[in-house]
Amino acid sequence: MSKPDQSVVKSAARTLEIFEYFDEARRPAHIQDVAQALGYPHSSTGALLRSLADLGYLEFSASDKTYFPSIRVSLLGHWVGDEILPLRRIQQQMREIAEQTQMTVVLGAASGGYCQYVRVIEGTTPIRYHVKAGTRRCLARSTLGSALLAMEPPDRRAQLIAEALAVWDGDEVAPRPQEVAAEVAQVAARGHAFNSGLVNAQAAMLAIPLAVNPPARPLALGVAAPKDLFRGRRPELLRIMRGALGRLGEPPRRLVAKTA
Repeated sequence: MSKPDQSVVKSAARTLEIFEYFDEARRPAHIQDVAQALGYPHSSTGALLRSLADLGYLEFSASDKTYFPSIRVSLLGHWVGDEILPLRRIQQQMREIAEQTQMTVVLGAASGGYCQYVRVIEGTTPIRYHVKAGTRRCLARSTLGSALLAMEPPDRRAQLIAEALAVWDGDEVAPRPQEVAAEVAQVAARGHAFNSGLVNAQAAMLAIPLAVNPPARPLALGVAAPKDLFRGRRPELLRIMRGALGRLGEPPRRLVAKTA
């Protein structure tokens, strides 16, 4: 199979990042606003925005030279939100958690041995944890990944651990499946996962499993910040997270410790 043209791959990635930018900004933007926020060259940003406007995915205002997503964009993924992920309700609660904690709030889902960051709301602390939506972490080397694994029944958990170790991306030697299973069982027993310095030496993350109604694929939600901000605050942060998520229509899933 021939490799994809790298310019096509780059354009596809930039297109998605542009829509994610508008999802965060929630306002019309000039070419220079998008280019500066995403670190793209002004000329290629302008060309891509004009192309998306020509295709009907962006609206262009001639009066103030700004771009904004069209109704076509909102209709594209509407069925996904209705049938798979009730993201609108989840995002509302994520914003509430972000306002109360000032920490970065991350929604994650399992994907082929990885935990993928589905949605990110950046924190507002002076020193903050930066991460992009779409980022992937090995399930066996991720705080959100541990929370996701803890939600699964033993057979499925063992399968996911095997997939995660097959894509292990740590500098150190990969742990044995039994070691990962034992750690996940502890997460299941206490109902949350916490790690300090796992990916970033100065950062920490606290994560809990997320159950929604109607049922959806397993999700986990985490708050991340410089590790000093977690000192003595874990019970408080768990209360904030569970309190917000409990208003989704069903309290977060209660876990029972099981070994795979």
